[in-house]
Amino acid sequence: MSSKGKGPHILEKICNIRKEKIKKFGFGFGFNIPEKREVPLCPPRFHAPSPFLIAEIKRSSPSAGDISPIDDPIGLAGLYLDSGASAISVLTEEEHFKGSIKDLMNIKNTYKNATILRKDFLQYPEEVMVSFRAGADMILLIIAMFLKDQNTFESILKEARKLEMGVLFEVHNWEEYLFLAPYLDNLDRELLGINARSLHSFEISKQDTLILAHKIKDINPNVPIIFESGITSSHDGYIIGTNQINGMLCGSYLVEQNGKNLSALKQAYIKGYKQSQTSFEYHLFRHLALNKRPLIKVCGITNLDDALLCAEAGADMLGFILVPDTPRYIAPTQIKQISKALTSLYPDILKIGVLSDDPQTIKDARNLLDSKILDSLQLHSMKDFSNFGGLNLKESSFSFYPSIDFGDMDCFPDGNILPFVLLDSKYGGGSGKNIETPLLEALKMSNRPLFMAGGIGLENLNVFLDLNPKMLDINSKLESKPGYKDNSKVKKLFEALDLRYGER
Repeated sequence: MSSKGKGPHILEKICNIRKEKIKKFGFGFGFNIPEKREVPLCPPRFHAPSPFLIAEIKRSSPSAGDISPIDDPIGLAGLYLDSGASAISVLTEEEHFKGSIKDLMNIKNTYKNATILRKDFLQYPEEVMVSFRAGADMILLIIAMFLKDQNTFESILKEARKLEMGVLFEVHNWEEYLFLAPYLDNLDRELLGINARSLHSFEISKQDTLILAHKIKDINPNVPIIFESGITSSHDGYIIGTNQINGMLCGSYLVEQNGKNLSALKQAYIKGYKQSQTSFEYHLFRHLALNKRPLIKVCGITNLDDALLCAEAGADMLGFILVPDTPRYIAPTQIKQISKALTSLYPDILKIGVLSDDPQTIKDARNLLDSKILDSLQLHSMKDFSNFGGLNLKESSFSFYPSIDFGDMDCFPDGNILPFVLLDSKYGGGSGKNIETPLLEALKMSNRPLFMAGGIGLENLNVFLDLNPKMLDINSKLESKPGYKDNSKVKKLFEALDLRYGER
């Protein structure tokens, strides 16, 4: 469904409906809430590298509509826990999410030693005691609701802390984090959730979420961060793990498969987390969070001299084209030699294999990736994430990103793809032709995170930089002939970047 522009109205509508129901039925919404808590209190506990994985009981939402009737919420919670969930999130908002406090009480009474999160739009301090007595171990506090009502927020938080409950704070942006930051002093049982879904447009931006997480970790490295919304595959879990996010809250993706995919999601996260310090995604999103200058990838490297020239000039990434019968093809044996030299002299530079969906090329590239010769793969001609050269990329646990020939705005992928999509000109890689001017203007107006390639050189560099891109991929405009970089062109381009952004 298209919900652009409805976000604030939906939030206000939900809160107003809840207020009226509370007036009519009380803070327990008409349910028989125990006079005192009858079950153990189980606040959140972390066990790295395992994620704190919050699995959700979720029947519906304003963005997704009906997801599942969940006739047996107790059974689904049991499947989640058996598959390795750290906590169960129970939606208790009735009107838009078809949840119930009764679900929460039944689940907690069945699994007394499980950590149960009450996920709702709590508005009053009195709701904290009701949640506690009903059996919730944690509550959700949506910071966007309190930006103009700090006193109510403080009252709710004070009540939760008095009861020693866990709290999942939810933010969407830097403004909300700054509001919350002074209160992040009880990190043994309080978590910071970053919701990838905008309250204004309902659109997902996983890229913005990862960038925000790195900004927060840079100034508060101890805060436990939970990635919320938009998880649609095991690969998402892998990417979240590589960025050292501490956990995930996942609803629709798990519900749609009755929890059978939870174990694979968790294992993909663990693999990514263990690789995080050396991963492409960790360095990529940390750079984007802490630097104004876009990442610069120089592609089409065919020899060691050019690799060292570009690394010395200031490139962040080098691209090696593994497509046979192209003018910039480089054999795996040569890539190994260059990678070894780069690792010794420029250990921070990222090495990218560029390939199409030929099965043998994919096999060679995966071997280079698994051997840490390459850091990531740039995939061209990808039409289906479920089948790229025989691979189901949605369920993969390795680093890749797609590149598309961008011919019109309808080609722009949605934010559900991780880590990002590289937009190349419709003429294809190495053509020397850039994305057409009207499209560049439309992209500038779209205010989207841009990763761009195609015909970028010194003569039009500022045109692309004015789009505030996250990454530029530069190839033929830096060459003296196909496959060979021009010393003067390379140095002048990076000097222009230094002039605009300041030296690195």
